Amino acid sequence: MHTLTNKVAIVTGAGQGIGAAIAHRLAATGVYVAVNDLNPDRAERVASMIQHAGGQATAVAADVANKFQCVHLVETTRATWGQLDIIVNNAAVRPQVSLLTMDEWDWNRCLDVNLKGTFFMSQLCGRVMADENKDRGGVIINIASTAGVTTSLAGRGAYCASKAGVVGFTRECAREFAGYGIRVYALVPEEEPTEEALLTDAVTQTVMRVCAGEHEMDVVLRPFQVMDNNKL
Repeated sequence: MHTLTNKVAIVTGAGQGIGAAIAHRLAATGVYVAVNDLNPDRAERVASMIQHAGGQATAVAADVANKFQCVHLVETTRATWGQLDIIVNNAAVRPQVSLLTMDEWDWNRCLDVNLKGTFFMSQLCGRVMADENKDRGGVIINIASTAGVTTSLAGRGAYCASKAGVVGFTRECAREFAGYGIRVYALVPEEEPTEEALLTDAVTQTVMRVCAGEHEMDVVLRPFQVMDNNKL
């Protein structure tokens, strides 16, 4: 088990929804959290709420589809707290357009944020963890989707493709980064829960268990149970 007190985390797309819940839960356990969102007002609001609750947080507006902004996000976090231990790649867009009418911009934007952004942040954070965290490694959690594994979502072809890419990328990232003590996971939450609050709580609890080292060997996880990789 790994203690999370005084660890430093980046959560992308943390201005609302599951990302905000993850940021709050991490901060409540003593993690210093960089709250990232494309919208600076959303990022500032979540960071302020964490601070008012007694946690440590800073807001960093950045578009994860842009490598230079990703560098800014990582370096701002390191300049603020001097280290980086956890990255939760949660930022995502979900255009709802049929494949017959989808504009190239919608396709590219979806893959740029959901897949390329995950690559940028994993690579940049992985480099920091490999160079500076020789004794403690690090954790990379990519929020994936059943849309990239088993579920077809009407009008969301680009989203399905991007999340399938996240799952495949996570497996290779886990293999390459293992030698540096960096644990890499894809979390696969259900897409259409009966109660959003239950899903959010399940996802955040799973993130906490993964960060604490309760899942050492499994790469692709669901918020309720570990998936059998042989079935994917």
